[in-house]
Amino acid sequence: MPFLNYHHLRYFRLIARDLNLTRAAKKLNLSAPALSLQLKQLEESLGHQLFERRRAGLVLTEAGRLTLDYAETIGRAGDELLDVMQHRPTGGRQVLRVGAVATLSRNFQLEFLRACLRSRCEVRK
Repeated sequence: MPFLNYHHLRYFRLIARDLNLTRAAKKLNLSAPALSLQLKQLEESLGHQLFERRRAGLVLTEAGRLTLDYAETIGRAGDELLDVMQHRPTGGRQVLRVGAVATLSRNFQLEFLRACLRSRCEVRK
C-alpha cells in the first residue's frame, strides 16, 4: 500500500518553488543527494515522475503541477492546524456563509452580522 509522507511533500514544495534541487537542499540543511532520494521516494509513492531533468534545470511535469497544487493545500492545512493547536492567530481569512430567506432585508442581515462579529473580524458583502 503506498504511503504518503508529509515531509516528502514539504521537500517537494521547496524544490518546485526553486526548480533547483541544490538550492532547496541548502534551505533545508540537507545534502543534495539526500534530498534527491526523498524526491525519488515521493515519485515512487505516487507512481509518477514529478520533474523533467533538463540541462537548464528542473521542469515540473503535468503530474508535478497537480502534485504541487495538492502539496500547497496540504501544507497550508498543516500550518493552520499548528496555528490553531498552539493558539496562534491564523493568517488566512475565515469565511462564514449565511443563508436567509429572500424576504429578509439584506441590509438587516449585514447589520445583524456586523453586530454579532464586530470584535472578531471584518464583514464583507
